[in-house]
Amino acid sequence: MKQATTNTFNINDYKDRWDEPATYGQLKALASKFAKTAKGKINWQYQTQIKACLYSEVKAGKLTFKQANDMFAKKSLPKVYKDAIAAYLAEQE
Repeated sequence: MKQATTNTFNINDYKDRWDEPATYGQLKALASKFAKTAKGKINWQYQTQIKACLYSEVKAGKLTFKQANDMFAKKSLPKVYKDAIAAYLAEQE
């Protein structure tokens, strides 16, 4: 009998990586998740801004693998990142 396979992600399989920096794949997936419009389409400009913001947090040592994983449970991008994006855009004007 063929055994069924599951495609679920289990963070506990990666406990040894929890304190390492978030991966680029995590950042890309989070950016796409939070950049979705009400109609389910992705706002690509906002997706790029989110990805860049999160990447800068990783490079500064402020976003770990576990913290990024925990963000997948949130319904919207945390305020701290929204504020960082807004501040960056205001600087560019």
